[in-house]
Amino acid sequence: MRFVRSGSVWHVLLGIPLFLLVLGSCSSTPPVIPEGLTPMQFFQRAQEESDNYRWDNALLYYKTFLERYPDDLPNVLAARYEIAFIHYKKEQYAESKKLFEELLETYKKFENPLAVPQWPRVLAEKVLRKIQEKTRL
Repeated sequence: MRFVRSGSVWHVLLGIPLFLLVLGSCSSTPPVIPEGLTPMQFFQRAQEESDNYRWDNALLYYKTFLERYPDDLPNVLAARYEIAFIHYKKEQYAESKKLFEELLETYKKFENPLAVPQWPRVLAEKVLRKIQEKTRL
């Protein structure tokens, strides 16, 4: 059996990994967010985007949630936490710090703080401490 080494075949075969690398590095287009998504669907889709490091898409889901469900207080607090945390993951510490501090200020306004979920407040305080440590260096 005789193999012919055609330059064009080798160029194609060697070019496939490069093509896949370039294709994978292209930024994805923003998702079209359909009307009628439930809060759970917003959070699920945002988390999927975040899990795949598509931070801007995740931010779009959370921000759209805030626009569509402004009165869903427990989930509004969660979405605001997630937005701030995405900025932290993106190493945008100044923006993240500002958003976490705004979230913590919101908690001071509740007469009964136990009437709303506390996990966003607790985690925001922890991440703020990490931001302070990272920005001190």
